[in-house]
Amino acid sequence: MSALSPSPVYKAYSRLPSNHVVQEEHVARQLDTLLEMAKQVESPFVCEFKPMIAVALKWKFDFLAKTLDSPFEIGRDIAYWIDLLSMLKTLGEQHWFELVPEKTERTSDVWERTANAFDIGWITTTEGERFRVSQEIARERLAQIIELIGGKAWFVGKDVLDSGCGPGRYIDLLQDLSPRRVVGLDQGAGLIEVLRTRFRNSSLIEIVHGTCERLEFPDSSFDFVLSNGVLHHTRSDLQTMIADHCRVLRKGGVMFIMLIGKGGLELRMWEFLRAFLYDVPIESILGRFGTVMSPLRLQGIVDHMYGEYQETDRVEFERWCSRFFTRAERVPGIDGLDVTPELYPDDPFFTARFGCGQLRYLCYK
Repeated sequence: MSALSPSPVYKAYSRLPSNHVVQEEHVARQLDTLLEMAKQVESPFVCEFKPMIAVALKWKFDFLAKTLDSPFEIGRDIAYWIDLLSMLKTLGEQHWFELVPEKTERTSDVWERTANAFDIGWITTTEGERFRVSQEIARERLAQIIELIGGKAWFVGKDVLDSGCGPGRYIDLLQDLSPRRVVGLDQGAGLIEVLRTRFRNSSLIEIVHGTCERLEFPDSSFDFVLSNGVLHHTRSDLQTMIADHCRVLRKGGVMFIMLIGKGGLELRMWEFLRAFLYDVPIESILGRFGTVMSPLRLQGIVDHMYGEYQETDRVEFERWCSRFFTRAERVPGIDGLDVTPELYPDDPFFTARFGCGQLRYLCYK
């Protein structure tokens, strides 16, 4: 019997191939409906509700993933919020509160909004002792990289670049590996001032104000380059930026890169949330939840609800890497931190939920 032939008729309970396209499209249409309804009830009053709706939907999606329940259960929640906004629309029309005429143009540049959100967000969510709380994620990731790359001794005397260093979680840890120098690069003007104050007593660390979209370093400047979830938050061509990061690596150097993958309801949900909260300033939502929510969860709000993404297919990414590096090795996901197929072997909804999963690689020049 051909491998493409159906199972014998006597096998009544053979597994059928799973295809969730119809359910995915239904949830996507629901999100579109909810977004359209939100436009119809624009007002300062409804704006007070929107952050809670956004957090409730995001956390419900995350909860369904953790419990391996169907991601399409989120449809019930979306339907509830559609019904609520429909009610508010009627009440607004009855002058219970003032409705603002729908804006026909929304001219805010999403990439500028992204950059601004990270500049403000990182400062807020890693202030004081929150920096150490946030750093635990970086500590576990760096330990994984160290093991895969050959141990701590590999970094001794090396030149290191953290491209898009954020609050400096990694550069703080990397300096303990006895490198020659660690360069932290970021475009956030406010964040740069925080970083220069945070690391003012370190002779190994250099803070540079610039963008990862076009590196201003000479060829072959570094032995190790870290780009952890940064390049996909820019408008520039991803392949060009990867080539530029390879350019500043020395022969024999290594780059760790993380990019968001492609496909799945999670990314569709994040896209909806960014559009849904377009009229809610990041300062407002951080002020509202800043003292009552874990700083790690606040970072998720900044990243997913205010950070625009470029999606990348895994096959396409590996093809890019083959052009610039001698080899690229997948970095396994860490349980509880990452979204990769090997961490969800029993999830029949993985592709529908997460698409191809996150991309993490060590790339060797």
